[in-house]
Amino acid sequence: MSTKRISSLMLIVCLILLSLFTGGIAGASTVRDAGPWWRTTPEPEVPSPHYDSILYSEIGPKLREIETTSNRVRVEVIGQSVEGRNLFLAIVSAPEAFGRLGQYQAIRQTMLKDPEKAQEMIDRFGDFKVPVFINASIHGNEYPGVDAAIRLIEKLAYEDSEEVRQILESVILLVNVVQNPDGRVRGTRANANGFDLNRDFITQSQPETRATVRVLTEWNPMVVLDLHGFVNPMLIEPCTPPHNPNYEYDLYIKWALDLARAMEAELFAQTGFKAQIPFRDFAEGWDDWPPIFVPMYAMYHGAYGHTLETPYRDERGVAAHFAAVWGALKFVAAHRQEMIRDQIEIFRRGFLALPQVAIPEEILAQTPYDQYNDLTTIEFPAAYVIPADAPLQANPHEAARLVDFLIANDVQVDQAAEPFSLDGTRYPKGTYIVWMDQPKRGLANTILWSGWDISTYPGLTMYDISGWSHPLLWGVSRSIMTDRIPVKTYPIQRADPVQGFRDGGPPKAYAYLPTSNAAIRATNDLLSRGVTVYRAYQPFTDSNQAFGTGTFVIPGIPALANELANQYGLHVYALSRMPRDLRPLRLPKIAVAADEGVRFVLKELGFTYTEVTARDLNAGILTTGGFDAFVNSTISYGSLDSRGRSSLAAFVAGGGDYIGIGRTGIPFAVSAGLLSATYGMSTARDNGVVQVIYNPLDPISAQYPAFSHGFVYGPVWFTSLGPGVEVSARLSEGAFFVSGFWRRWEASGAAGRPIVVHRSVGAAEITLMGLNPTFRAHPAHTFRLLANALYTGLR
Repeated sequence: MSTKRISSLMLIVCLILLSLFTGGIAGASTVRDAGPWWRTTPEPEVPSPHYDSILYSEIGPKLREIETTSNRVRVEVIGQSVEGRNLFLAIVSAPEAFGRLGQYQAIRQTMLKDPEKAQEMIDRFGDFKVPVFINASIHGNEYPGVDAAIRLIEKLAYEDSEEVRQILESVILLVNVVQNPDGRVRGTRANANGFDLNRDFITQSQPETRATVRVLTEWNPMVVLDLHGFVNPMLIEPCTPPHNPNYEYDLYIKWALDLARAMEAELFAQTGFKAQIPFRDFAEGWDDWPPIFVPMYAMYHGAYGHTLETPYRDERGVAAHFAAVWGALKFVAAHRQEMIRDQIEIFRRGFLALPQVAIPEEILAQTPYDQYNDLTTIEFPAAYVIPADAPLQANPHEAARLVDFLIANDVQVDQAAEPFSLDGTRYPKGTYIVWMDQPKRGLANTILWSGWDISTYPGLTMYDISGWSHPLLWGVSRSIMTDRIPVKTYPIQRADPVQGFRDGGPPKAYAYLPTSNAAIRATNDLLSRGVTVYRAYQPFTDSNQAFGTGTFVIPGIPALANELANQYGLHVYALSRMPRDLRPLRLPKIAVAADEGVRFVLKELGFTYTEVTARDLNAGILTTGGFDAFVNSTISYGSLDSRGRSSLAAFVAGGGDYIGIGRTGIPFAVSAGLLSATYGMSTARDNGVVQVIYNPLDPISAQYPAFSHGFVYGPVWFTSLGPGVEVSARLSEGAFFVSGFWRRWEASGAAGRPIVVHRSVGAAEITLMGLNPTFRAHPAHTFRLLANALYTGLR
């Protein structure tokens, strides 16, 4: 390893350690409203029906009152929700914690030279504080978390008991007081975009999630407690197996299990309520495999992460949360020195590329089920290699987004200072390299790996998704460097902007390719401004340059071409003539009955839509609303009455398009006779990354790589197709399942079967998708399938 490489890694580890003691840079992520943050305008809210819960409009004034009357509390605004409400971070500690940093300089300097010596210093250095992060009510209608957080802040702000003094002397408490303001105001689990924020932490599509991630990466809290409801007896993690192999699970469970017991004991002492600890009490079914949850994501930043599920919806639920958190704070105050040493060991292992350690047998003896413990360790590669540009990079836009995503999540990314070769491929200078000998290698790997297929483990029950992969699902080309090769690199702070270009000369028209989401956004932006945009429905050639199905064509106006190249980073080609078989596009008027992923992606791509219900369909809205397309993944055909079915038939006969997604949208179309097909489907919770063969000449899968990937959740595949049905994409033959949990996928008969199909019915286009192209706004690679389906039906 080069001296320069060691120095840069040392610096990263040093900064991580410094933030563990000082809480990072105070206010670094603060976003302020135009007016004082504590002045909140009252508005209609949906409070808890079970007790007098604090209203969102009361939280700001309450925090301001505490901040101005106690020198132990500082309040920051770390961001805003979808609807613009503030996210409050209360920082609570002994007064000297806010200004005294000198004692920590020796550790910081030592970490630049010797992280192992820093651990030795920690063993001797008793006067330090560790960050503990409390996340309150990420689900808006799980009210008690916020009220418990306020109660906790007040107690630590004003009381002077021995317990309070010990906690304040040991802890810097960070409280995300109301993680989901919009959900609390509305009385909903989800935020205003309809997203379950506790499923968004590996995607970070929502502003509330990104704000929390900034806090976690800046502070690297030692303990993270996420306050939920409702499970009786109260549930306190750690979790059942399988445990994600990208964690250093032996170090985590060593303290997480004892911390859970301390919370359990305090809960019983204060309230008389009992608790259950999944790791100790369950065989399976409450796993920590996916990195989508707050505590699991925080574990990649070295935290001992726990979800707490309070048993009651009323004041007893508030009391239970308060008691459990109090037990955790007392435990941390008593054991912070040993706990922080093991947290730093997580970073040291990554920094030195040390092997992982299996869960100790004495801990396994405390759990009822150890069948999946072979899943808890992994052999990390030397590096991941991400080309920046074509031809090695299939999608430069998503590659740049992935690099920026890694950096925003505190993963170090380098660029090659020279060309190099890997597995017979020559990579140019500027290629991105993610070396895996870095403190947060587990997070780097969980973002960049392909995942594991864990379907074959007998009797396994998973809680949520089990497969994900940013490169595969974002359409990013990346290679794995198994063994380290000599190449000079330097760390970067952001990805290079994607460079577009425009052909010179006096063109008759310009063409650009539909190979990125940026191209879709650009197209819809032009259409919204009244610019004429055409779409090719057959391949064509111009000046010896081949253009495929789906190519966009605009008038030969250099200013427009420059805009596409400079603003959107697109390659814009000058055409010597206007191609044949072009169709003019327009922004379609869309009716939508679909999940949050569909709605979010449509907005992101620049489409507008109207949400409709079964009642609306039965009232004839498809024919009276002037819609061009109906996108459906939630309404069953059986929910339509005779008027609704007649309206649907008239809509299609008049040229209206139907796009059906998944195990509801596909049966709807088949039952309605919109497309003749038979299909198979797995169970509703089967999910993961699949290999897909796309037809790049088809208008729905236009110019997709022939061999690529997609995501399935409750997958549907077609076993026979009627006349006139075209196949846009099919599952690969053989071992098509890459990662996730799909019980008996080998025997499902899905291999090689069509998974995206379409058919023209007069002027209407019927498109059915058995994969989930927009699942929780994550699989960006397949967003374009939805856009292409909308464009294809325009006549």
